[in-house]
Amino acid sequence: MNRTEPGPVGGPLANGPARWGLAVGLLALHVGLTLAWSSGLARDDLESMVFAQGWAWGYDPEQPPLYNWLEMALFEATGPSLAGAILLRWSIVGVGVLALYDAIRRMAGGDGALAAGAVAGMAGTALFGFEGARHFTHTTLLLTTTALLLWTVVCMVERPTAMRYLAVGGALALALLSKYTMAVFALALLLGALVDPATRARLFNRRVLLVSIAPLLALPGHLVWRQEQDVSLPDRVATITDTGAGVAPGEALAGLLSDTVADPLAAMAPPLVLILVLLPWWRRGGARPTPRWDRVLAAYVAAAMALTLAIVLDRGGDRLRYHYLMPAAMVLPAIPLLWVGSRDLAVAPWRRRALGWGLGGLAVLFALGSVVDRVLIEPRHCDRCLSLLPAERAAQAVREAGFTDGTIVAANLDWSANLRPAFPDARMVARHYPDWRPPHPPGNGACLILLSRAETEALRTGTLDPESIRDTLKPMLDAAPPDGWLARFQVHDLPLTHAPDRTVPFGFVLLTEGLGTCR
Repeated sequence: MNRTEPGPVGGPLANGPARWGLAVGLLALHVGLTLAWSSGLARDDLESMVFAQGWAWGYDPEQPPLYNWLEMALFEATGPSLAGAILLRWSIVGVGVLALYDAIRRMAGGDGALAAGAVAGMAGTALFGFEGARHFTHTTLLLTTTALLLWTVVCMVERPTAMRYLAVGGALALALLSKYTMAVFALALLLGALVDPATRARLFNRRVLLVSIAPLLALPGHLVWRQEQDVSLPDRVATITDTGAGVAPGEALAGLLSDTVADPLAAMAPPLVLILVLLPWWRRGGARPTPRWDRVLAAYVAAAMALTLAIVLDRGGDRLRYHYLMPAAMVLPAIPLLWVGSRDLAVAPWRRRALGWGLGGLAVLFALGSVVDRVLIEPRHCDRCLSLLPAERAAQAVREAGFTDGTIVAANLDWSANLRPAFPDARMVARHYPDWRPPHPPGNGACLILLSRAETEALRTGTLDPESIRDTLKPMLDAAPPDGWLARFQVHDLPLTHAPDRTVPFGFVLLTEGLGTCR
């Protein structure tokens, strides 16, 4: 991209040390806050902690295994820990940010300020700078692998060597192993590449066959495992997109159009509005170079929205969760910046400065919002309060009851996953996943049966139906709990970390003699 005018983004983002300082500072703030303020695992980390008990081609029928493999590799080297889970997730975030930044920088002909503006704009939203910073594991990995795929595609378009086609295939394999919805975004990116002659020519190069090598090597083992599962992916799509409200087709279409089109645009409104207000997009520009990456990305976003809408409608769904289109939404701030940059417009210095400060300021604003929420709001108003669960106190209560090794049976995963760092050699199963078993067999230890918070409260008030729990445990453990097993029930009201005036019940039954395969 040959330009005679400076790029559209100025201010601190036009200065290399300043933009890298901002990136490192924001990353350090998020990581430091999460490490310092968390005593329990975040929502999605609960599942990963439980599943990372051994190597397998698959763990959860709803998700591919790559995130679990990464966590397994980490835990085999360091042992399971809260800090390890946090650092793994944020390392993945860091890799994704670097890949996205360099992909956009290459699209912009080396304009690092424009790329920093696009990434800062992404971070300057509640969707990425707040929700994305607080939650997600597989979705975080999906975003990173999508960014890696985009980066390898840009490098391949720049210079179509055999190694770069192979790299695209490697990134595609990683992306497909991160989350099943990646198939939609990979197809959308393929359709987006068809709209520009330069990118389209790379698709009709015979070397494109090299892209298939890595997926053909990496995917078969998991696909065979997936075929053996009871729940098919189409059925699962129907389950998670159908509210069961009996919505009429026209109403469902209107709602899904809002979910797939309006909601992602609204989520990215802060940087998009700022860009449209400050940049003179209405002026006539100069010659536009190829490839037109703004068109490729716009077509990619439109195709991802259309494909998602079509799939959900085909399965009879009427809603879509807010984070499903994040791989498309993350490139939205880059599209208008690349469009203005490609037209070589003369942008007034004050506009460039204001845009740089504005986009960087949005990223800082949402990072500080996370601090306020974690430190001031969450301790007072949280519901499940996962990150504030006193995991060490719970582990101490279990030790004092006599549990040191054996099998832990979880109700939900709130307490069980948080106990695993304290008992790394214990085997763990969950009533939440009654058909799933760890790869390694039971040992000769005790059986620790955890109760959910609701079950604990019901047991206290005498309203718990023990037969429902018994009926679930019998096929899981190859043995039914003995008569009177609930008489061994223990409960501890543990104060939340950073909110000692609020307590959470921790209930369990310890069978020191074991029970069936729970030992």
